[in-house]
Amino acid sequence: MKYYPIFLDIKDRPVLVIGGGNIALEKVGNLLKAGAKITLISPTILPSIRRFNRRITFIEREFHADDISENYIIIFAATGESKLNASVSATCRSRRILCNTVDEPAFCHFIIPAIVRRGAITIAVSTSGVSPYMARLLKEKLRHFIGPEYTILSRLLTKYRSSVKRRFLTFQDRLAFWKTFFEIQPAEKIQNGNVKSVENFLSGDSISGN
Repeated sequence: MKYYPIFLDIKDRPVLVIGGGNIALEKVGNLLKAGAKITLISPTILPSIRRFNRRITFIEREFHADDISENYIIIFAATGESKLNASVSATCRSRRILCNTVDEPAFCHFIIPAIVRRGAITIAVSTSGVSPYMARLLKEKLRHFIGPEYTILSRLLTKYRSSVKRRFLTFQDRLAFWKTFFEIQPAEKIQNGNVKSVENFLSGDSISGN
């Protein structure tokens, strides 16, 4: 295994994005979804990125080496210029800052997987940089297999998790409950329009969940 898979909590944490074009656009969108505090440095910035002006701090100029700071938890080099990306990567490594050079895995300290989101569920797919296209194909297969019913299911689990914990005081009792719950195939019930029976099971109003 070349990469160690991990999900980072970057909510309200400072992140630097170098670049303001199409390469940066996708990264900015996902970083905002994760709640990061983004600073973006670029002499030119796409209108599709500018629309986030209330959520991103823009510095409209060329990148300088001293912009790299230990204050940032992650730095993204999204410039499209290999020489510059390599320089940013090397400087970050020397300062022990995680750096991702978008579309250039040779300079990356970590890579960004293809992601499928269904509510609180996040599924990440990686080919360790060997074939991003294959990762996208696998992502589409997962999107089809794990449909929007899982979004509803994740919301119900979020809603009732605490009440289940109050009803079942030991770990073993909770484990038994969740085993029984998933045996009723809640996602399939939701897909068939039977959301109420799933909610009843979680709330304790139904023993069978049917």
